[in-house]
Order: sequence, then structure tokens, then C-alpha cells
Amino acid sequence: MANTYLDFFKAIAAIPHGSGNTKAISDYCVDFAKKRGLRYLQDESNNVIIFKDATNGSDETVILQGHLDMVCVQKDGRSIDFSHDGLDLREDGDFLFADGTTLGGDDGIAVAYALAILDSDKIKHPNLEVVFTVDEEIGMLGAAALDLMPLKGRMLINVDSEDEGTLLTSCAGGVRADLKWTAADEKTAAGDCLRVTLDGLPGGHSGTEIDKHHENAVLVLVKLLKAAGVKRLVSIDGGSADNAIPTACTAVVETEDGLAETLAALFADAKAGFAASEQSVTLTTANADAAPAFSETDTAALLSLLCDMPNGVIAMSEHVPGLLQTSLNLGMLETKGNCVLTGHALRSSVQAEKELLLAALTAHAAVFGAAVSTFGDYPAWEYKPESRLRDTILRCYEAQYGKPMAITAIHAGLECGIFCGKKPELDCVSMGPDIFDIHTYDERLSLSSAERTFELLCSVLAEL
Repeated sequence: MANTYLDFFKAIAAIPHGSGNTKAISDYCVDFAKKRGLRYLQDESNNVIIFKDATNGSDETVILQGHLDMVCVQKDGRSIDFSHDGLDLREDGDFLFADGTTLGGDDGIAVAYALAILDSDKIKHPNLEVVFTVDEEIGMLGAAALDLMPLKGRMLINVDSEDEGTLLTSCAGGVRADLKWTAADEKTAAGDCLRVTLDGLPGGHSGTEIDKHHENAVLVLVKLLKAAGVKRLVSIDGGSADNAIPTACTAVVETEDGLAETLAALFADAKAGFAASEQSVTLTTANADAAPAFSETDTAALLSLLCDMPNGVIAMSEHVPGLLQTSLNLGMLETKGNCVLTGHALRSSVQAEKELLLAALTAHAAVFGAAVSTFGDYPAWEYKPESRLRDTILRCYEAQYGKPMAITAIHAGLECGIFCGKKPELDCVSMGPDIFDIHTYDERLSLSSAERTFELLCSVLAEL
């Protein structure tokens, strides 16, 4: 009896597969193909392609695509080592989630669906080219490195959407920007220190949630430190991925009388102005061991660098009402010795705006002696006026659900842009089940939505 997609999802969840740590899950997919006598390719990046002939001798070929890596975020108090530990899956009613960590539904559900289809001898389908890419969450590096020459399919279904009933047909382009600031002076011994932790913000995916104006934990904390007149900073660290809005940030500072009380008062004032969705945020302080700290001059420069940099929603579309056009997310902040590193996700559906935003960030960094490097630049995925694939999915959806499927664009980057950039003739769409709060430890998959979406995918393949 063939395994179900939930069986495969649970098997995947047991394998560590954070971005940059994909060899084990890539090998799992290769082993899957070997055991079933399916032709496969595995490249040096750990991308995997698995081929399966059509069930009825059809000449049509369809590409199913998803990514193997996940964003690894855990709640304070959890002690998961994502490089070695699997996830602790739980069910609560209609929801599947992982205890205190991200679930990896983005994009484990695509992998699970594809493996279940490949494993079955009852699901009708055309020739399949199943493409599993790696490191999508850190710049779509696997898709960028993948050689598409072995692929014959001209239709590609990307299963990396998190909104059932919505068909994505275009997306913004983007680039990751890393900033490195080095102190002008060497760190020297500090007096008594205070650890300041801000935690509990909702965060979310910077491509799908940033237009909701969620507070950024890193920026909230640095603004509090600056407003409180902190003179010397030992370290500051927050966020987990350039494309995730930070939920927490911790700083160690040289303290002085009344600093904790000042920070508490400033935080209360700031919190009063936050939206209802942000009210779970907390600020805690505790004594910390003495440690070398940045000079007063360097501390002032660093706080100004961080407080004043562009971030969040930059521009909305003038042509599509409600569509976010350009944004910048400060997703990671890390202190390493005498340096501070930040990671940013830039997105825009307008190439010129993306370039201008990168130039603005670079110019701002240069004022404070910081350097910006980029990688993972990917193009926008443009809408195709004519699409057999889109028409087929819309027809199958209405037959199954009794109502029309929505067609939309997304601000988040999708690998469809890279695939279409390499093969302009590709007819691409992106779809998926309801997954909530991705890239946070509250991530959860709707089981009923996952089942309906799988049925839709199978009906589309049968028709094609």
C-alpha cells in the first residue's frame, strides 16, 4: 500500500533540513527514487530531480516543484539543535504543528505531495519531472544553481503557496543584502552590565506579512536603547533569517543607575502605540556578566546606523490596488567580536525600484563605515496572458469547490521567477494549502485544507 503524503511529511520532519543543511533530506529523496526504480538526478548543490513516466502513455510532461529546506525558528526555552534533531510534531483538531518550533510546512508539504504521487500506482498523471530544490529560504540558491537542460516539461506547478483557493501567477524579484559594520575602536572592559530582552512579537514571512506592519523586534529594541541613552553596548543579537520579521532581540549593555527603569518606561509608552496584534511583546532585564564593550562613539554610531536605515513597506503598486510593490526587511542581527552583521531581504516587482532601494541601503551603510554585499539576486516572475496550466487548474478548482479560484500576485519571491528566467517558455503557477504563521514557532498546517489541495493537484494532473 502506498504511503500517504502525511506519512512522507512526518518522515521529512524527522530529518534535519534547515537551509544550508540539506544533504540528508536530499539523500532521502534519492533513496526513495532508487527503491522504486525511478530515474533521478542529484547535483552538487543537493538539488534532486525524479522522473516518472505517464500512467497512460501520454506525451505530456509536467514539472512538480518545491524546496527541501525550511526556516528554523524556535521558542525561548526550547533546546532543539536543528542541525541534528528532528521536529516534535503535534496535532490539535484540524492543525498539524511542531512543538515550539517552525513546522517546515513551507515547503515540506510540496515534497510530501510529490513523493506520495510518485509512490502511488493509482493516481493518474502525465510524465512527471519532480524538482526538489535547496536553500530557497536563503536566496533560492538551489534554483539558481540548477541545470534545467534535463527538463522537457513546459508546465510547472510550484507548491509553495500558503493560501488555499488562491492561484499565484506572478511574484516580485528580490535580493539578499548583508551589511557588515566594524567598530573604529577596540572593545574595552565595561562596568556592570544589563541584559535586555525583547520577545513575543508575531513576526512572520517578510514577503507575505510585512504589509501588515508587524513590529520588528530588532528595530524596536535598538530604538529603546538609543532613547534610553545607552552609552556602551556589549552585544546585540536578534532575528533568524533575512526573510523573517524578527520576533525577539537581546542586547547586553553597560548599565548605570536607573537604566532598567528607564527602559521599562520607554517600552510601556512604545507598546501603548502598537497594534493589538503586537501586544504579546515583553521586555525583560537582568544583570549580566561584565564583558568588553564598544566605545561610546562606536555605540552611538551603531545605534544610529540601525535606527535610521530604511525598512518595511517602501512602496505600494500604483496599478494593482493593495499589492505591495517594494519592501526591505532587516531579518538578522549578530554581534561577532568587534563587528556587527545584519541580513536584509529586498523585494520589488519593479527592477528599478529594487536597484534604488539597494543603493539607498548601501549609501546609508557607507555613512557609518559599513559595507553591503549581496547574493541570491532573482528576477520577478511576470504574468502570462495565455496559460493552459492556469486554465486547467481554474476549471478543476471550480468543479471541486463549486466556486471560482482567485488569481493573484505575491510580494514574496518564488522560484518560478528563476525557472522562467532560465526557460522563458515555461507556463508556471503556484498553489498550496492553508499554512499559518510560517517562519515562526506558531506555524501550523490545516489538515483539511491539505487534503483538499492534494485532491485538486491530483485532479489537475489527471486532466493534463
